Amino acid sequence: MIHELSSTTLGLLNILNDGQRHAGTEIAEILGVSRMAVWKVIQRLKNYNIGIKSEHLGYSLESPLLLLEKSKLQKYLPKDVALDIFESLPSSNDYLRNLTSTTSPHICLAEHQTHGRGRLGRSWASPFGRNIYCSMSYVFKKDISEMAGLSLLVGILTAKALEVVDQRFKPRLKWPNDIYIDGKKVGGILIDLIAEANGTCKAILGIGLNVNMKDIPLKGVGNWTCLEELVDQKLDRNEVAGEMINSLFKGMETFASRGFPSFLPDWKRLDFLDNKKVTLTSGQEAHSGIAKGISPQGHLFLELPQGLKQFSYGDTRLVKD
Repeated sequence: MIHELSSTTLGLLNILNDGQRHAGTEIAEILGVSRMAVWKVIQRLKNYNIGIKSEHLGYSLESPLLLLEKSKLQKYLPKDVALDIFESLPSSNDYLRNLTSTTSPHICLAEHQTHGRGRLGRSWASPFGRNIYCSMSYVFKKDISEMAGLSLLVGILTAKALEVVDQRFKPRLKWPNDIYIDGKKVGGILIDLIAEANGTCKAILGIGLNVNMKDIPLKGVGNWTCLEELVDQKLDRNEVAGEMINSLFKGMETFASRGFPSFLPDWKRLDFLDNKKVTLTSGQEAHSGIAKGISPQGHLFLELPQGLKQFSYGDTRLVKD
């Protein structure tokens, strides 16, 4: 089910973010809505596992929760860019892919996803109000065969944005679609490509980024971290998302005119696997060798016992000595 992020939800949380107890009637009066409308928002937030105390004298938050806001993000966007922010939806990528609107570019952000998708059909944990779940629809005047390296580029642009947000972040990219900091996964990329008429291609660029979830345990997710844990403070997700979107726009313009090869030096600087022993799994086959960078098409070079070989597709993991 899709819930748009309403001014009532934003206003209610802004009131409760002072950490004090507020009566439902007080909140309703401030926001100019009914007491029932306040109660419904409170119940939805509780369903997202938000720490809200409901007592006889009112409601209070266990810890502040700052949501994404259009007014704060607009300064990062070029003019005439469509921006949708949702309280909850199944998947930001699926939302843009299913739109009949021809608006391009189009940005979708969600506070929560019920069916967040990772690569190869994997699920993506999407707790409410903690992370960034962002998708951008962008139409290229290119054939789908000319889109090689796009997922790697989105990783590069996201890493550059993180370096702008805080110099303490030292992001690295694990081929083909993971963002790492301090040897732990902090984000991932999901690209959907749709061939269109007249030799154009619609790309849905999906980014999931762990931001403020230091206190949320995730089971079965592997070796992960979040930005909050790295700097020991909560971040303004509006700034993180804004810098990321700004970086994406600049990079897409360069990719449209010059292609992926112009970003090879960036990949070399950010390459998490460079000269490390890795195992690449592609289909039913596994290959172990030394990672030796990427080709101009974004293919991974592996130094195998029989020589250097490049792979266009697969999952990689480091091999511990």
